[in-house]
Amino acid sequence: MKIGPRIREMENHVQHFWTREINGVPFHFVHVKVSRLGQPYMSVSRMDTNELVRCSCPRADCPFAT
Repeated sequence: MKIGPRIREMENHVQHFWTREINGVPFHFVHVKVSRLGQPYMSVSRMDTNELVRCSCPRADCPFAT
């Protein structure tokens, strides 16, 4: 697996997000530090299809919850 460096990285007091290529496919990472759900979580989505591929959302009804 070839993982590229973080690009277009931005951070504020609520979110930290960046883009990174994995095997030539661009992915968008979002780390939500302050959420309405009461705890931090992170999501990863493909930028070419906008498909959510992984999420550590604490909601019980989230289909991508870990």
